[in-house]
Amino acid sequence: MLPDKISFVDVETTGTSANFNRIIEIGILRVENNKLVKKFQTLINPGEYLDPYIEKITGISSADLENAPSFSQVKDEIAEMLSDTVFAAHNVRFDYGFVKNEFKRVGMKLSLKHFCTVKLARALFPGFDHYNLDSIIENFHISCKKRHRAYDDALVLWKFYKKHVLALEQKTLTKTFKTLFRTPSLPVNLSAEQISNLPETPGVYIFYGDKGMPLYVGKSINLKERIRSHFSQDYQQTREMKIAQQIKSIETITTAGELGALLKESTLVKKLQPLYNRKLRNSYDMLCLVKKQNAEGFNTIEVTNLNKINIQNINQVLGVFRSQKQIKDFLVKIAREHQLCHKLLGIEKTTKACFAYHLGKCKGACLESEKPIFYNLRFEEAFSNFKIKAWPFSGPIVIKEGLVDEEEGFLIDQWCILGKVKENLDNLDTGKEYNFDYDTYKILVNAILKNHKINIKTLAKLSMIKDQQLLEE
Repeated sequence: MLPDKISFVDVETTGTSANFNRIIEIGILRVENNKLVKKFQTLINPGEYLDPYIEKITGISSADLENAPSFSQVKDEIAEMLSDTVFAAHNVRFDYGFVKNEFKRVGMKLSLKHFCTVKLARALFPGFDHYNLDSIIENFHISCKKRHRAYDDALVLWKFYKKHVLALEQKTLTKTFKTLFRTPSLPVNLSAEQISNLPETPGVYIFYGDKGMPLYVGKSINLKERIRSHFSQDYQQTREMKIAQQIKSIETITTAGELGALLKESTLVKKLQPLYNRKLRNSYDMLCLVKKQNAEGFNTIEVTNLNKINIQNINQVLGVFRSQKQIKDFLVKIAREHQLCHKLLGIEKTTKACFAYHLGKCKGACLESEKPIFYNLRFEEAFSNFKIKAWPFSGPIVIKEGLVDEEEGFLIDQWCILGKVKENLDNLDTGKEYNFDYDTYKILVNAILKNHKINIKTLAKLSMIKDQQLLEE
């Protein structure tokens, strides 16, 4: 069945983030039983700076908004317009996300069924190169007095729906709407065919924007399912909305299993520096805490800024951190929990007793009034969960995953990936340098120590390579 009540909506905003930017204009056309019954349009004072770029696109100036009502002042009228309707918009993720968040700011909840007219046009009228609003206007010869104004753009959607959608066979429409309400909305620049042809295997995917700019790198054990989920996330997620607006193409790289996908993702994020992988992207300069025994016998630390950790010195690394602030917060925390000395940890510079000692939170190591053996035991306990773990095998191992005809193996020693293995070998010698990468270490710790389902083959020792070609770069 077709929805009997639809609100065709368009908004103009101060930016692209539904969390941080605001609506400056909204247009709504309420349709009941395929008849336009009510219209609503208003400028909205966002209470924030209006970028000149937005002024240029919309023709709305800061002066126009000065005397406009706030969203709070028109919230009840908007809620009434939208009440009991299906929310329809072109790229509905954007408009619905902004309206939902505006209501959230004033303590109201918006929860409406919604559909995307981009997706509707794609389903009913395949074959066009583009489905953005300008293309809809051109391809269906729809007039629009003021492009990039909320009411006029919403009116285009109603004209398209009334003159072209409702003219189609009822059976086709019913089937299309049934599909619309159970599948995610696709970004404007992606086709349904691109999504349907995605592999349903483990691997890595890369979202690209204009001119091949990497936007995001992700991994999954089911690429198709994971990629589709990006386009059906909660509209409050700014990153997902921005990706949907900018994405132009998708590249996938299949792997035999989850470990291969995790390792490939980590490598690609470092290599491509994608715009929206902030957490992994910023993991280059690692700040390492290195244990140091001072002359008085108390354990203390020094902070070293490293791009690479020497495999020979791994046992000295107490923890790896991304910033000086992260280190300081960590040290303050463990000092409080284990009664460690702020002076010895470098939190506080003083030639006398640390301030924590005067508060009864340090047992006097700074004054040498506590025996080093007791202090050092607490020191070791404090760092025990953060130290790089000892390699749990006597030598190298091979981790294999995947089906027999798609099997992939990784030769690993001391938390370092030495190469890929194509076949089972009892003795291998890659002759490769041991390059320790902290992100790879975390992946392997999780796989080896926490995942008992992986196939691990231990190698007693490394010897001459039987066939150099059995190892890939």
